[in-house]
Amino acid sequence: TFIDTANAPIFGIDAKGLVNEWNNKAAEITGFSKDQVLNRNLVEDFISPDYRVSVSQVLTNALKGRGTANFEFPLFTVDKRRVEVLLNATPRKDISGQVVGVIGVGQDITDRKQVEVEKTRVAEELQNFIDTANAPIFGIDANGLVNEWNNKAAEITGFSKEEVLGKDLVEVYITDEYRSSVKEVLDNALQGHETANFEFPLFTKNQRRVEVLLNATTRRDESGKAVGVIGVGQDITERKQVESEKFRVAQELQAFIDSANAPIFGIDAKGRINEWNNKAAEITNFSSMEVLGRELVKDFITEEYRETVKEVLDNALRGLEASNFEFPLYTKDQRRVEVLLNATTRRDVSGRVVGVLGVGQDITERKRVEIEMTRIARELQTFIDTANAPIFGIDANGLVNEWNNKSAEITGYSKAEVLGKNLVE
Repeated sequence: TFIDTANAPIFGIDAKGLVNEWNNKAAEITGFSKDQVLNRNLVEDFISPDYRVSVSQVLTNALKGRGTANFEFPLFTVDKRRVEVLLNATPRKDISGQVVGVIGVGQDITDRKQVEVEKTRVAEELQNFIDTANAPIFGIDANGLVNEWNNKAAEITGFSKEEVLGKDLVEVYITDEYRSSVKEVLDNALQGHETANFEFPLFTKNQRRVEVLLNATTRRDESGKAVGVIGVGQDITERKQVESEKFRVAQELQAFIDSANAPIFGIDAKGRINEWNNKAAEITNFSSMEVLGRELVKDFITEEYRETVKEVLDNALRGLEASNFEFPLYTKDQRRVEVLLNATTRRDVSGRVVGVLGVGQDITERKRVEIEMTRIARELQTFIDTANAPIFGIDANGLVNEWNNKSAEITGYSKAEVLGKNLVE
């Protein structure tokens, strides 16, 4: 009764290998009833050809008194479905102690085997993904020794998988200056504290520096215990070189702006000063610290010019640049400085307008000269017009272009009548 009602498949064979025991569970799992299998050869009739030799060996050993535990083999059901069985084969003895057969207590491990097969498939798929990924991937065990090194890591560094497996990643492949920080990241990951976007250099076999952006992820066993770290990287060497070049150009541009022999200022999209070079500071006596963050138009342009200057800057913020625009700036001591301005739109890397850069020219002296020349010209004209002697002038073609009051008085011809006429003709 125990055998018949047991929740595990149990079968028995006699000394000739013929079935003499077949419980309910064995019948349920295989679809063969007890009546269908009794006195039939277990191995020949119910085991597939590729397993007959090994199953026969186990049963033969048991018939010789040597039992076997945890032997795996497949049974095929009445509808040809494969059932995986984990078997303990035990000798069956009569009252005299003579072996008369074998009793097999099994366990249906079909589902478990399917899970194992799926796990193996997933593991192989994952390993294939790791090996062929277009990013460097490495792994270390709990002792920091390399146990994973994919094709991309080998390609980038020049070190093959065979050369690095079992080596200490930090001690062998990380330079002194970065060992401490890289070790900290990996140790943290081994404690379950993962890190994303950590930058560090790896050195290749030929001592070329490769910049890597790393995500360090904890690797765990089935019980959840941390057993290592998997690092998925990105080769950012070229990006870092571009960033370095951009930084160098930006520094060079800033140095040019700061040291330029022309006043240069910048405003952001809200009209607040974010650039004020040395020349601008020299001309106005306002240092960059005093003006940065303040509104250019409101705080440094006189009321009469605020509207026109604001219009020029607003246009530049819309992409409509201006050149040779004149306006006055007032210095710290309220001295007026005349500026000739080119207002250029400033854009970010996406092309979005973020401000205006103004490159100016101090034309104060030039304006003074122009005013003085205008004054002298007017004074000379007055002298000519009011002179007590007739004065006339002609151009290169002999046409009258000057005719003072005395000339008009003497000749009776007004200035309007003679201007542009040929004097001689």
